[in-house]
This record gives sequence, C-alpha cells and structure tokens, in this order.
Amino acid sequence: MGEKKIVQKIVLGAVVVSGSKALILQRHENESVYPGMWELPSGKKDNLEPSMSALLREVKEEAGLDVEPVAPISVFDYQIEKPDEIRYSVQINFLARPKGSPTVALSSEHQAFAWITADELDGYPVTDATRGVIKKAFELAKLYAI
Repeated sequence: MGEKKIVQKIVLGAVVVSGSKALILQRHENESVYPGMWELPSGKKDNLEPSMSALLREVKEEAGLDVEPVAPISVFDYQIEKPDEIRYSVQINFLARPKGSPTVALSSEHQAFAWITADELDGYPVTDATRGVIKKAFELAKLYAI
C-alpha cells in the first residue's frame, strides 16, 4: 500500500449570535464524517477566494442567512483520515451577527438547526474545538453588545 494523499483545506466558520443565542447545525446521520454531530455554519474556501467572501457564502449556503462578521474568534486544526487520503483542515472562526431577521433555511447538508444559549451548549454533541469556539463567542458577544 502506498502513501496516502494529503489534502489541505482552509475552512471558514461563523458563530452567528442573535440576542443570547448562537446558531448550530446538525449534520445528517448519513454523513461519512461526524454523522449527527452539531457544528457551526462553515465550509471550505475555494481556490483564490477571499476569506470573507467564503465566510459569507458558506453561512448563506448552509443556513440561508446574510451575516455581518464582527470579530475573529479562533483558529483550530483537524484531520480526517480516509482510506486513500488524509484531509487536513485549518478552520478560521468568526463571531457574526445576522443582518435582518434570522430566519434559517437549511441546505441539504444538514438535518436540523438550533438557536442555543451558553447554558444549553453541553446538551448537544459537538467537538471539543467547536465547543470552545462557541463559548468564546458568547463571551465576545457581551463585549460587542450583540
């Protein structure tokens, strides 16, 4: 067996905060990676696409929301091993607020969404990295009076 191909990606994610709640999305149960887990609206930056354009595009595609990025929150890495490749991603996360009414329209990538408070976060299966980002976003949202 030969060496696995390494695929590197840059991912942009948003913790969309409205009032005292943040938006999370649930992956479909049939996903090969993290089935049924809850996550942030996020996605891969296309080649040569500006990061802010990717962030706005991904939130719109996955949640149907137009957002205003407020501040960067964090960066984390993750790696997913497939039979023929290793996917290594760097995720850049932003605090964002919805423009207008925050009416969610899910894409086919997700099966559910929830607006959660900081106290409700532990009731949802999310990765440790995502949990840390959301907690930090709630702290920053207070500073920015979101």
